[in-house]
Amino acid sequence: MRHADYHAAPAALRARIEALGAPPASAPAPTPRGPSAWPAAVQRWFAWRPLVASFGVLAVLTVALNLALLQSGRDEALGQEVIASHVRATLTQHLVDVASSDHHTVKPWLSARLDFSPPVPELNLPGSTFLGGRVDYLDGRPVAVLVYRQGAHIVNSFVWPGAGDSRIAFVSQRGFHLAHWSRGGMTHWVVSDVSPDEFATVVHAIDHADESH
Repeated sequence: MRHADYHAAPAALRARIEALGAPPASAPAPTPRGPSAWPAAVQRWFAWRPLVASFGVLAVLTVALNLALLQSGRDEALGQEVIASHVRATLTQHLVDVASSDHHTVKPWLSARLDFSPPVPELNLPGSTFLGGRVDYLDGRPVAVLVYRQGAHIVNSFVWPGAGDSRIAFVSQRGFHLAHWSRGGMTHWVVSDVSPDEFATVVHAIDHADESH
């Protein structure tokens, strides 16, 4: 019986066979997806976000404060104009251009000389007398002035068109009491040297008075 001849396998073939029998190589680990794998620029951006938001809030507050200061400065300057007109009219005894306690007389007179028709309330207050009205120049435009006597004191109420509504604000300057507000498309400024309590009563009466027809 003849035996088959034995031949050693070539080295290359032997390597391939061994490779086929070897266990499969483990798959590469997946790339992490968490924040630590994000690009450095993105991480820096998220780190800056709270600071950027703080700057945004600060900018808004700064603008609001500047607007409030501008409005406050404008109101103070306008208050000085109101006081100057009040003092001038009182010292010169030129309180009214049309002297009448009847708003049916005063209102048409003022409306004919202005580009608006002002409200002309007659106040139903103890010790209050409606003296009449005049035309003055305030805030860069002609305005209506309604004049009242409260006891021994003069009250000047300035009226002209304005936008929006605002609550009554009270302030004192140079020994005079001032109040200003907007309602029904009209801006109101009132000034007098009457006592603070009486002044507040007059102001609220002007604000809420209805014209009698």
